[in-house]
Amino acid sequence: MRKKILAITLVLGMLVSACYQTEVAKAAEITETPEEKTIEKIEVVDTESKIPYKSQFTKENIVLQITYSDATTAIVRPDKEIELDTAKLGKQTFSVEYQGKKIDYTVEVVPRQVQGVKVTHTDKTSATVSWDALPEAEQYEIYISSKENGTYTLLKSVKETKYRFSDLVRGKITYVKIRAAAAEAAGEYSAMIRVAPKPDAVKKITSNQNVKTKITVAWERAEGATGYLVYYRPSADKDYILAGNTTELSFQVTGLKAGNDYYFQIYAYAGETDNVSGASPAVLFGTAPSIPTITKIKGGDRRVKVYWKKSTGADSYKIYFSTKESSGFQLGATAPADESTIRGVDGLKKKKKYYVKVEAVRLVSGMTLQSESAVKSAKTASTKAKATSTTAKLYSTLKKFKKSKAYKTYKAFKKKVLYRLSVIIPGLKTTNVAGFNATRMVPQSVTFAGDYMLISAYDYSKKQESVIYIVNKKTRKYITTMVLPHSGHVGGITFDGVNVWITYGKNLQSFKFTEIQAAVASGKPYYELYRISSVCPMPETVSYVTFYKNKIWAGAYSETSKKYMYGYDIQNKWAAPSLVKTNRILMPNRTQGVAFTSSGKMLLSRSCQTKKGRRGFMSRLDTYRPTWNLNSYSIKKNKKKKTVKMPPMNEGIAISGAYTYIIYESPAFAECKAPMDRVTAFKTSKIS
Repeated sequence: MRKKILAITLVLGMLVSACYQTEVAKAAEITETPEEKTIEKIEVVDTESKIPYKSQFTKENIVLQITYSDATTAIVRPDKEIELDTAKLGKQTFSVEYQGKKIDYTVEVVPRQVQGVKVTHTDKTSATVSWDALPEAEQYEIYISSKENGTYTLLKSVKETKYRFSDLVRGKITYVKIRAAAAEAAGEYSAMIRVAPKPDAVKKITSNQNVKTKITVAWERAEGATGYLVYYRPSADKDYILAGNTTELSFQVTGLKAGNDYYFQIYAYAGETDNVSGASPAVLFGTAPSIPTITKIKGGDRRVKVYWKKSTGADSYKIYFSTKESSGFQLGATAPADESTIRGVDGLKKKKKYYVKVEAVRLVSGMTLQSESAVKSAKTASTKAKATSTTAKLYSTLKKFKKSKAYKTYKAFKKKVLYRLSVIIPGLKTTNVAGFNATRMVPQSVTFAGDYMLISAYDYSKKQESVIYIVNKKTRKYITTMVLPHSGHVGGITFDGVNVWITYGKNLQSFKFTEIQAAVASGKPYYELYRISSVCPMPETVSYVTFYKNKIWAGAYSETSKKYMYGYDIQNKWAAPSLVKTNRILMPNRTQGVAFTSSGKMLLSRSCQTKKGRRGFMSRLDTYRPTWNLNSYSIKKNKKKKTVKMPPMNEGIAISGAYTYIIYESPAFAECKAPMDRVTAFKTSKIS
């Protein structure tokens, strides 16, 4: 006959507290054991004979290992209840029985391990240590050592749950363990704590590292300190973060962001980290700016122009150049952080290869931090850049002007245009774009600012930057070219008395009129604009802009549908202006430019396509008189007062005094059969 027995496998943990409970594997394996197998040995599976103080001890706490005659083993429970008098501390013996076999087992009931040991008070010569009370303890034994892993000797036994260490030496640690004792039994040692008097505070923090993602701080030794806690925060309104714990006099904080500022404080501690001094003074340090990336470099007339992505945290940039790739670099130009990322190195030799690198610089707490780009090269041009053309591209005389198809075809235009006040559009033949030639600049719009007429244009090839031609308003003579910091489609332009506004994609951009004055004062053939005062997002791609009733008005072009023109109040006009939408007018399709007369009439320059016969062709000037009510206005067809047909591709429009000026993009397009190469002037009263 075979008998089935239950073999149970488990891991027995130490009995460590009053809430201890042995865990047994829930799954059991049933094995067939021959009847003739006999029990050779019974052992209590427990590695210690010391049982922490408990109110009850039964067979649930005992596990037996059975060894059979064939050397196989099994883990089982005892057959009968076992009880232990844990109210009695010290050694006790009890019997364990299984299937008729019986063994005696001796245990020692001891107090539990002392918990909650901590330093509760320190000064320069003493420290108080406390701990949690144990009801079974009659006294507490205090053990000390001069080394963490050294020999611990009994200092004193006390009945209280605290002890004051006196006559401590500053900077020296006493290692302390506590254990509970009763009768002849003693519990396990508590966790070790370090006891030392309070240290002085750190007085000064320094740093001299120029790194993008980490900062190393250093300090002088604080009297009595055995270690230091390093805290930092990314800004004055953030909480401090613990960076680390060190026994050295320096610490490196990693994982930081390039070009950022960080505040640091150091706490000196002695023994345990909660035995700290007061905080050091907060000190500001920073990481180096992110590496500037050169995106494009090109050679022009005795100069190299560099384009790069802005660096996070940069206060300024330095552009270095050399005729060698790895040596001989000289400072060629500097650029403040709020300027554009375009800079030219001037005064170079023609037809020669130059190597260029850009250095981002920031200053934090008197320390200069730099990051340097990779080196890129470009070759200067072999020929000198041509001057911006100022002569008429098409009609150099009145006689030729009157023979033009535009003049002869458009009768109303012919009758009303004022030739003597019209202005030749500069740069139609060639434009000097900061040392680079552009031969197809597309005129877009016109406005008046102070003593000047400003004409916007963009390079059809998008290779060169967009420009603003500056013309003397009185003499109608070209002065210089302002080179803008981008090559995209610059369209409308206007002036609010302080700022010049231009349309650029889905943004209105502005810069100060003082830049126009600086361009004129420079006396140079071109002036590079680096500083854009503000960028104001628009609801959609904006095509035209004007200034009226202390508001900026801007709208989008559409060939087929009406679009809103929005009115904006200007905020912070004298610094970095922003716009707040206040009004709107529903505009006719194909609107290219808008201007308001002093009497409130609205003149619309409307066009589409290059010549008659094409679908959607239109070229005319419409006059409306909007009704100014509430915050939303619309223009109805019956509000249109007058229409004057214009030569093709009429674009921006501006009013100065008694005269209206219209510009055309037609001279940039050969397919236009009736081009107009000047800003044409009209008596406003005659066309509106």
